[in-house]
Amino acid sequence: MASTLLPPRPPSICPSCWDGPFAARLGFLGKPLLADRTEDKSVEAGGYKYTITPEKLTLQAKFGCTWCMFLVRCIREMNKADDLKKSEHTLCIRVGRKGDSRILSVSVNNVETKRPGYIATTTPDDPAARYVSGRSRLTDVRSPHAMLLIKACIEECDREHLSCKVNMTTSNPSPQLSACPAPTRLINCRDPGRPHLILAKGSSHTYTALSYVWGPEDQPHRTTDANLPSYMCSIDSATLPRTIRDAIYLTYQLGIDFLWTDSLCIIQDSPEDKHRELASMRDVYRYAYLTIDAASAEKASDGFLNDRTPLRPDLVLPFICPSDDINPLAHCGRLQLYENSSPDTCTTNNGNLRTGERAWCLQETMLSRRTLVFTPDTVQLRCQTTTQNIGGAKHDDAFDIPRLPDALFYPNRSIVRDPTLWLQIRQRWLEIVNDYSRRKLSYPSDRLVACAGLAELFARALGSRYVAGIWNDKHLLRDLLWRVPEPARSRPTEYLAPSWSWVSVEDVIPFYFDLHLNSRDMATSVTCTCTPHDPAFPLGPVASGYLVLQAHMFRCRVKGRHVSGVHLHINAMQ
Repeated sequence: MASTLLPPRPPSICPSCWDGPFAARLGFLGKPLLADRTEDKSVEAGGYKYTITPEKLTLQAKFGCTWCMFLVRCIREMNKADDLKKSEHTLCIRVGRKGDSRILSVSVNNVETKRPGYIATTTPDDPAARYVSGRSRLTDVRSPHAMLLIKACIEECDREHLSCKVNMTTSNPSPQLSACPAPTRLINCRDPGRPHLILAKGSSHTYTALSYVWGPEDQPHRTTDANLPSYMCSIDSATLPRTIRDAIYLTYQLGIDFLWTDSLCIIQDSPEDKHRELASMRDVYRYAYLTIDAASAEKASDGFLNDRTPLRPDLVLPFICPSDDINPLAHCGRLQLYENSSPDTCTTNNGNLRTGERAWCLQETMLSRRTLVFTPDTVQLRCQTTTQNIGGAKHDDAFDIPRLPDALFYPNRSIVRDPTLWLQIRQRWLEIVNDYSRRKLSYPSDRLVACAGLAELFARALGSRYVAGIWNDKHLLRDLLWRVPEPARSRPTEYLAPSWSWVSVEDVIPFYFDLHLNSRDMATSVTCTCTPHDPAFPLGPVASGYLVLQAHMFRCRVKGRHVSGVHLHINAMQ
């Protein structure tokens, strides 16, 4: 039971507000507000309601009451300023939490001041944290406190997420730190100041993998045939870009010995080594215990463990915490409110990630069973089950990259036999192409290479033959129904793929066909094939290809020209 004795009133709150809405904990601890209005007066609306005259409200705001000033501002923003001049009327104020205990709603005369309300947060060490579940963004992402929170979140995923346990690389997943088949080379991070490369092929190691943007800068630290022998002994960390140094430090702090990153673990001036390693990229990220996504860094020299800028709350209020066994008297905590509809809300979304702009990073994210994402705002853990901000700040998943179906990661890697699931996976590929095609590549010739890992994963599940970005199966004709938006770019001078493949153009590729729709095929595929540049890398770049279709001829006439091309009108279908 809450104590009837209130703690000392702060000067920022007037006596009537302190004894009223604040003594009632702003309706936070009572019943939640009803989602919908009801005409049934017997139904309790929830929250805390009180009335006040406009004259008293404006007077208390004038004398500095934070809550009254807030209400006056809300009324004016609602274009209801005239209500403050009607001294003969009273204002009905209702405040309380919505169904989500992190959302506070304030209404004046039954009209909500801000939709969808205010996000209410506090810090984990604040007395109000027992009663308010919302948390502020974690901004000191390099601190020992942050490292403890990150470890706890990963351990929770290992322990409790069934999808992530199934999404392991062995048939008997263990909740413990698991060793997996290792890439050819790894960076030993046991001494972060003097890391070195090891040959790991054929062994099992627990390792992290780094996903980041190189940027326009030169990468003089990269591994070459010339410096490989010395790198096997020691790498001077001072010569490494900050992003890689941060990844080594983070790997060490998480108690993991090894890290994989492309610029060091692939011999960059060896075409043979690059082809071999790029062909196994799917396994590198799939088998990593954790992928580190340096999503805040625009280039390798930026790093990602720098402190984030704390978001300034729209309103800071005292929160009266009830008495309990630890604190026999009521005491004050601190409540921070943020406008839920603001673009700078403390709710995070992933619409502004640097790695979200790069084509290579798409498969690195999607193939990883678990990714630690260092966004420009905070740090979050993305796994097959959920995406959550480290420290508990609210996350809006509207901009998240959709996850791949669990069936793609089953250890036996068998062809999916369920027709509904098979079609779902097949449709998912078209959605991936849409996302992938809008991303940037430094070299257009990598257009097939940078998604080859995803293609191999889909090929195993679909049992279909992959041909330059499309699938030679019963839905082949649908894969040809792509187009480029207006104004269309000219085709690249460099040969990338046959003209019937979306890979042949450098543009955003939307597909205007849903595989779930029933339709009549007007043609059949006779031959669809491509010749790879490297037979050892069949899903990589192609040297040539051709497609032969068999179809009926129809009499057509040109209806007219448009900016998008020639429109055809079919007179007869015989």
